[in-house]
Amino acid sequence: MEFKNLEDENIYIIDYSGFITYDKGISNMDYLETKLKELSLKNNRLNIIFDVQNTQWESIEIHNDLSRIARKIFNSQNLNCDLYTAILNKEINDSTIDNEHWFIRKQDAIEWLRSVQ
Repeated sequence: MEFKNLEDENIYIIDYSGFITYDKGISNMDYLETKLKELSLKNNRLNIIFDVQNTQWESIEIHNDLSRIARKIFNSQNLNCDLYTAILNKEINDSTIDNEHWFIRKQDAIEWLRSVQ
């Protein structure tokens, strides 16, 4: 997992490439929660691109379990700031909720995050 900031943008990219087991997913969430809470102290809004284009889940059940846990942790109330997440993937190009959209192209994700500012 790699965490970086787009230069000259208030957009953070989380490259979630790799093979994800339940334990690895929980460990990654602990790291991300700490990192995002640190950033939220300096920002009243976080724009995230969560890139799962090269992610392989151990199983669909583990993916679903980790997704449920992540949505409880990574939200505006827990992070005490507005949070907008663009999920970069290989198949879905759609919105789910107001502050979360799915994209196939990185540029589309960046443009959406810019447009909701």
